Amino acid sequence: MSEISPTTVIGISVVVPSFNQGRFIDETIRSLLDQNYPNLEILVMDGGSTDDTIERLKTYGDKIRWISEKDEGQSDAIVKGFARTSKPWITWLNSDDVQSNRALWRVNEAIAANPNAEVVIGGAHYMDADGSNERPYPTIDVGPGIDVKREMFEKGYVAQPSIFYTRALYERVGGLNRSLNFCMDYELWTRFALSDAAFARVDADISGNRWYETTKTAAQTLDLYAEVLATQKRFFGKVSPYYVQAVSDHLYTKFHSPFFGDQKHLLVRWIYFKALWVVFNAPSPWYCGMGLFRYTLAKSGPAIGDAMTCGDWYRGFKSFLRQRFI
Repeated sequence: MSEISPTTVIGISVVVPSFNQGRFIDETIRSLLDQNYPNLEILVMDGGSTDDTIERLKTYGDKIRWISEKDEGQSDAIVKGFARTSKPWITWLNSDDVQSNRALWRVNEAIAANPNAEVVIGGAHYMDADGSNERPYPTIDVGPGIDVKREMFEKGYVAQPSIFYTRALYERVGGLNRSLNFCMDYELWTRFALSDAAFARVDADISGNRWYETTKTAAQTLDLYAEVLATQKRFFGKVSPYYVQAVSDHLYTKFHSPFFGDQKHLLVRWIYFKALWVVFNAPSPWYCGMGLFRYTLAKSGPAIGDAMTCGDWYRGFKSFLRQRFI
C-alpha cells in the first residue's frame, strides 16, 4: 500500500482508556507507534491502576502522553481524553485491543478519497487473550446507496477500534453518553447515522478485539443487551430481529439448555424468540404484529439473511418424526 505524503496526512488523536491492563498495554501502544504515522497524538487515560501499567507507560517518554487519575468509568475517561486532545480526527482504542494492517494510513487514504467523509469504518477481527484464534468481526455496510440508519438498526455491529470520526461531528451530536457503561459506542454510532453524517469505508481488517472471560462485555452480557435494547427503543421505537434473537439465544443458553440439554432446542429457541419479540415490541403494535409472523430464528444464531424458511422447518419436522417413531 502506498503511503500518502506527510504533507497531506490528516491529524488523528487516539485516546486509550485503561485500568490495570499492564499485561496488554504495551501491545496496544506499539500497535499505534509501529505504524510510524507522522501526525498522531496518543493519550492514555489511566483510571489509577495499581498494577505495573504506570511503569510501562513511563518507558515511552514523549512518544505518548498519559494521565493517571480516578474516573467514573470508561465513558468518563474517554470523554475527558477527547477534551484534552487536539487533532481533527479522533477515536479510542481500549487498552486490551490493537490496530492492525497499518490502520491509520488506510484511514488516511479513505479520507483522501472521500474528502467529505465524517466517519470512516474498517473491518476487524476477534481474538483470544493471547492474540490467537482470530475470527472475523462482522461490520455494517456503508457507502453509496446504503441506508446507514437501517444498517444501525438492523445490525449495528461495528468494531469500535475500527471506526474514526471528525471531532466536529463528535461535538455536533453531543459527544459520548457518560451514563452508559457497555453500548456507549453503538449509541454514538447511531447518533452519527441519524444526523446524516457522511460515512466512508476501509476494505481491510484494521483492528483486533480481544474476547475473553473477564472482558466487560463477555462477563456482563445481559447488562450490555439491556443498554442496547434501551438505545434501540429510544432512537427507533422498536427492537430489531437481530437483537431479539441475540437476547433470546442468550437466555436459552443460560436458563434452559444447562437443565434440559438440546432436546427440542429448535422449538424452544423459537418460543423464546417469539415471546421476547412481543415483550420488546409491544409498544409498537403494527411492527410487533407484522414481525410476529414475518420474522423468525436465524439458523446460525443472530445473523442477517440466515432466517429459517418453511423448507427448513419441514425438513426438521420430518427428521424429528423419523427419530421419534421409526
